Amino acid sequence: MAYRSYGRGPVQLVAFHGFGRTGSDFAFLADHIGDRCTIHAFDLPFHGASPAPLERAERPFAPDELADFLAAFADGLGSARITLLGYSLGGRVALSLLERTPQRIGKVFLVAPDGLRHRPWYRGLANSGIGRAAYAWFIAHPGAVHTVIHALGRTGLLDERMHRFLIGQSDTRAKRELMRNVWLSFRDIEPDLPRVARNVRQYHVPLQLVFGERDRVIKPTFARRLRPLAPEQVAVHLLATGHVALVHELATWLAGEDLAGAE
Repeated sequence: MAYRSYGRGPVQLVAFHGFGRTGSDFAFLADHIGDRCTIHAFDLPFHGASPAPLERAERPFAPDELADFLAAFADGLGSARITLLGYSLGGRVALSLLERTPQRIGKVFLVAPDGLRHRPWYRGLANSGIGRAAYAWFIAHPGAVHTVIHALGRTGLLDERMHRFLIGQSDTRAKRELMRNVWLSFRDIEPDLPRVARNVRQYHVPLQLVFGERDRVIKPTFARRLRPLAPEQVAVHLLATGHVALVHELATWLAGEDLAGAE
């Protein structure tokens, strides 16, 4: 995966962005925490300057692959433990890493993270020929699905913010193809939350869950799926924002946090 580094501090922080974004989203943090850490911001596959391996639709990324990648990167930095920062889709990646290689992680910040809800239908459709064919049809013919989304929005059955999010993520063919590629290639990255909780307890890894108070995509209530499993290690922080949470308030809050965590 391609990455760029920001800052010059001794703490090695690895950051993963959200769907449809790139690692450049984290550049603004350098002015706030760059003296204390070096931010290595990755472009996830199919995003930015990273490869777009279409064969991964049939051979999806495995959790152990990502864990081996992180361990090799940490070895290259000469770091026994690194700090993780994951936003949205990147939060799901970070949770998977915490599930598989907790001994290499000192602290975790998850901002509006995907991965806190198990979606059996998601993997079922992704592993189904019918499901994949249906999505291929949607890529070429989005009108019917968009009509349903608009109708749900008009009747109030779909929250306005969620309505904008769904349309905004699928209003061009390129976006729909990106959704398909990420959906299929990341379908096996489904973190086991009880195992994550055991790991943060065993390896004393502080985990900060950060949510936007007005987020209708990744709701603050999702914290209930993880925090009770490891209440001494998992903390929750709320920002006065929606799902777009990589904002000045986050940088200001991070500036007051211990970034290194467990040694």
